Amino acid sequence: MLDASRAPKDSFGEHSVRAAARFIPVAPGLTSAHPIPLGTAADIGDGFVARVNSANADVQLSTPPPTGGEYVDASLTVTYTGHDPEGRNPIFLGVGAEGSQRARYFTDDGNGCSDPGPQPPLDPSGGPLYPGQSTTGYVCWTIAASDASSLELFFGSGTFDLPRTTWFALH
Repeated sequence: MLDASRAPKDSFGEHSVRAAARFIPVAPGLTSAHPIPLGTAADIGDGFVARVNSANADVQLSTPPPTGGEYVDASLTVTYTGHDPEGRNPIFLGVGAEGSQRARYFTDDGNGCSDPGPQPPLDPSGGPLYPGQSTTGYVCWTIAASDASSLELFFGSGTFDLPRTTWFALH
């Protein structure tokens, strides 16, 4: 509680003070600086829980990455923990990665890996998952090599269309 009784009075005769606060996240996953640890499952919303099983930098595929880039993959398991008996489709419109350069990488915007990428791919449109059912597969990005050591995975976009963003460590 802030006691303003000894503060000077303003032009309206009221005691006023200035206060400042600094936001410090208290739970992993709220920011890219405090991601969910590798191998730990976390709620990503809409009745789904995700876990990054493993991540690999400098993945070697049949087609080399562009100059200055490299391929990075992550094995994910997504489980439907909701209760809809008809299941839910785990369509992840915002599964991506971001590194220290603040570039965002998505698999469907030209930053995916060359075909065929790591197998099996995570297929979010492969049909509904029913309560307790999981799907596991890989996502893969073409990133700037300078982002490899700082890369974090996220579900959501941080924008108005997908306001919730959950961050996961890839290292």
